[in-house]
Amino acid sequence: MTILQFQQLYFITQSKEPDFDKSVKMVGAVTGMTPDEVDKLSISKFNKLCAKIQKHLDVLGKNMMKGKPKSLIMVKGRIYRLYYRVDKQPVNAGKYVEAITFGKDIIPNLHKIMASIAVPVSWRGKPYERDHEDIANDFENMNFEAAYHAAVFFYTHYLVSMKLIQPYLIKDLVSKGADREQAMEILNSSLQILDGFTMPNWSQNLKTYLLNRFGGSELSSS
Repeated sequence: MTILQFQQLYFITQSKEPDFDKSVKMVGAVTGMTPDEVDKLSISKFNKLCAKIQKHLDVLGKNMMKGKPKSLIMVKGRIYRLYYRVDKQPVNAGKYVEAITFGKDIIPNLHKIMASIAVPVSWRGKPYERDHEDIANDFENMNFEAAYHAAVFFYTHYLVSMKLIQPYLIKDLVSKGADREQAMEILNSSLQILDGFTMPNWSQNLKTYLLNRFGGSELSSS
């Protein structure tokens, strides 16, 4: 399932439409069928598709607990390297803060988050430039499970290491004309980004490692 397909399902489930209308739209989102094509399905075929979608979501939920983040991915024939640490990124702090800002609404912005932490590279690993919007459009086709693990990894690392990297982020943003108070507000408001999200098994081990590394024991209860 791609990011775009999952986003479509997410928006459908958030609507106030009757459950049957939601089911019709969900079948269309996953199969690519138009509403008219779905309406022409037999009841048995429609029910089978609904059951298949539910089973797929159940499997996705289980895989989200077991998978791991990747450093290299291929989307629409292009290779992208994902950078989870601001001190390792060949992009400026503005991109990093951009990803943090998008994190206020992770699912609708997931393709934009991925675009903010990704850099396109050649087959030999040499980075090159593409517009953020074009990269985000590519990432609509990224596997949702892989994107979810990448986002959790990125935000887990940020939340634990924030006290160390925040001064650098603010300094870089201010040097480029950003308002200091606004920058601080954005960074501080990001502390609850992952609240309520299903956390994969590896994330707790990562958090423990980062807490030990960055000396952020005060965050261990969050």
